[in-house]
Amino acid sequence: LTNAAANDPNVIGLVLVGSTADTSRVDEWSDHDFFWVVKPGAGEGYRTDLSWIPDIEQAVLSPRETAHGLKVVFDDGRVLEFAVFEDSELELAALNAYAVPIDKADVRERCTKLAAKSANSKPFDWSIEFELFLSLVLIGVGRARRGEVLIAGQFIRSYCVEKLLGLIRAAHAPVPGTEGKEDNLNRFRRFEQQYPSMSRRIENACQKELDAAARDLIEIAANLRPMSDREKIQVAAIKRRLGWN
Repeated sequence: LTNAAANDPNVIGLVLVGSTADTSRVDEWSDHDFFWVVKPGAGEGYRTDLSWIPDIEQAVLSPRETAHGLKVVFDDGRVLEFAVFEDSELELAALNAYAVPIDKADVRERCTKLAAKSANSKPFDWSIEFELFLSLVLIGVGRARRGEVLIAGQFIRSYCVEKLLGLIRAAHAPVPGTEGKEDNLNRFRRFEQQYPSMSRRIENACQKELDAAARDLIEIAANLRPMSDREKIQVAAIKRRLGWN
């Protein structure tokens, strides 16, 4: 990829991201993540004609995921996850770990700003996150009781857990030595390494049927730190509506 980017006059930058940049995290299941940055007007050509990708003849899957992003899976299981950005589109991205092996313009400087912006995104608001968590529990359990079990599972085991992970990170420090493993773009990533006992509790809860899973998640959230009087009223209201008294 580096050679292809260096020799292609339409390419202005190659940005390696995630574990492709932070190789200390690489294992046999790591994929290859990158941004392919090209001149104005050239982007869609690279998204639709993938002949520029090394070994593309060995690909068995190449789905278009978003307006800019694609995946490629090779017949030996290697995975590429990448986005093709035109020059003016690079600022649509969010970054944490990155490296810029090819920079024909000001791509490296722009990536530095993107990473700083991503790291200093909207501050965590405990009250809002706690109230959203409780709201999602109520909606999710309600849908389960209505018989919409699949979407209820999405609410309880995904949306609610995502909020709970944020609350845990805000209330407790991770295991010493794992501070640098946090992914500021995804609360789920490497949570098990930073909060092993809490992750087991959440996983055990999610293995239960939805009503019991939701009750366990609320108990975890309610005991992360001493609740305010308002929070006690909020939790009690959700439990009362769901008949958990």
